[in-house]
Amino acid sequence: MVYTALPSIKGQITIPSELREKYNIGKSTPVVIQDQGGGVLIVKIMNLVDYDEIQYRENDKEIGVNFKKGIDPETLIKAIQDIDG
Repeated sequence: MVYTALPSIKGQITIPSELREKYNIGKSTPVVIQDQGGGVLIVKIMNLVDYDEIQYRENDKEIGVNFKKGIDPETLIKAIQDIDG
């Protein structure tokens, strides 16, 4: 299916509700927009874990992220490699 959207005055484009539901995209779902050149953009949805399962931490010595239920390191590495291409 092909969708057409017009950017708002701020350059924002709405992802159609069908796709948001299909890929479980919510207001806290990060997406990666990759410029392929020649006017081609790829949008990748980062659904490694549910947003509620991520715990951000920051103190004087470090900044980091904890996964409340844990995450398999191999799964994380593969997802990052997929995003990076």
